[in-house]
Amino acid sequence: MRILGLMAGTSLDGIDAALCEIEGSGSTLKARLLAFECVPYGPALRDRLLKACSNKADVREVARLNVEVGEAFAAAALQVFEQYGPADVIASHGQTISHLPDERVTLQIGEGAILAERTGATVVCNFRPRDMAAGGQGAPLVPYADWALLRHGTKNRVVLNIGGIANVSILPANCTLEQVRAWDTGPGNMAIDLVMQKFFGIPYDAGGEIAAQGIVVPFDVVSLHPFFAQEPPKTAGREQFGTASFVMYNFSSCIDPQDNVAHLTAVSALSIADSIHRFSGFQRGDYELIVGGGGTHNHTLMKMLAEEVTPSPVLRHEDVGLSSDAKEALAFAILGSETLRGVASSVPGATGAASARVLGQIVPGNNFSSLFLRS
Repeated sequence: MRILGLMAGTSLDGIDAALCEIEGSGSTLKARLLAFECVPYGPALRDRLLKACSNKADVREVARLNVEVGEAFAAAALQVFEQYGPADVIASHGQTISHLPDERVTLQIGEGAILAERTGATVVCNFRPRDMAAGGQGAPLVPYADWALLRHGTKNRVVLNIGGIANVSILPANCTLEQVRAWDTGPGNMAIDLVMQKFFGIPYDAGGEIAAQGIVVPFDVVSLHPFFAQEPPKTAGREQFGTASFVMYNFSSCIDPQDNVAHLTAVSALSIADSIHRFSGFQRGDYELIVGGGGTHNHTLMKMLAEEVTPSPVLRHEDVGLSSDAKEALAFAILGSETLRGVASSVPGATGAASARVLGQIVPGNNFSSLFLRS
């Protein structure tokens, strides 16, 4: 099947669209990336989404955004289809605007019915609520794809995604799906982006150039926020690490803006490494770290991270045949494929749910009958 995975993350920078070819299921699944595009949000829509994520939008605005984000996702899909040909299925994560795992509440917007209507494709969407209904945190969901694509017969692996929030999947050598564990480690790019916008008026620290100019004073990362000491399963979002109060409370003593950026970059690197060493069960040097996501472009962050996990080797997704930028959208394409096959793809060792569940809701497209017959 040709499946288009659509993903918009906590950074609110735009819509990742990965056109994939997927064959098989579970341990025999094979996925091939055919094309990848990132379609930015317009500035006005991004500002409105940021307000909604910050609890500064009323219910009518959230309802409007659900429709408008659905239209934006549909436009991104049509842009990909025009250039690379259509997909049989769209698997859409949508845009998270609230994630409250302790309350078993999550909300991703981007109406699936609009996607199906505009494109004619069958749509799988709204992946997180079923896991939450089963007692899980609804995240992270990418570990299923990590297990399907990256488990190794003889090597322990930690698969790290650095987006707005950073998360890890723990893959012991030759592991079964039941042995996989995963969790959010804390901030990835989110806090860095916030301080870049505050002091420099630009959205992010390209290449980590500003952080490289700053001075980092040693600190105890666990003391910065209760989340860091919390045992998995655990998930985080803008509610914990996307607020000015987190940034300024911990780093108001920084004299220069560059120091603030350097400190927040170090927080991301140290919190990731500390979480791996504290909770993975692996000893230093007994695993290889495979990194994807936008954070791989921040060379200062990657250098700090490598220093913290040495002597474990640090690889990028490209080193194992995947795309760092497309990985999460590819993962949701895989989840959508499994949903259509009736295969449970949540990972209890990642979310804490009672057991694995088939995720997502299906919005039939014009091709739904033929898809059903083919399966």
